[in-house]
Amino acid sequence: MKKFNRQIGGSGEEVAARYLAARGYKVLARNYSTKWGELDLVVKMNDRIVFVEVKSKQGNRYGSPWEMVNRNKLERVRRMGWLFLVKNGLINSPCRIDVVGVVFGEDARAAVSHWENVT
Repeated sequence: MKKFNRQIGGSGEEVAARYLAARGYKVLARNYSTKWGELDLVVKMNDRIVFVEVKSKQGNRYGSPWEMVNRNKLERVRRMGWLFLVKNGLINSPCRIDVVGVVFGEDARAAVSHWENVT
């Protein structure tokens, strides 16, 4: 089951990256990780850095991707975002956190939802 979840997660991140790129976002990093955690996607729109948490699901059972994001998860994204900014000399850049939800249907099509500035 964990292997399947990783496959769904990886596929969801790919869909999310393509979705954002098609809307003018530039992908700066994918799966940016340190020993303290990981950022799914780091993108840029104009001068704003956006840290994107991607939540992927197979089907509509057990709630929406949005329901999988809690305060603790957003705090981890915030801390990892700060580390990314520091490491890359971007601490004066405006930034925000977005969540992209990807739900794969039985026909393998993906429905994407994008929630901006969730904090």
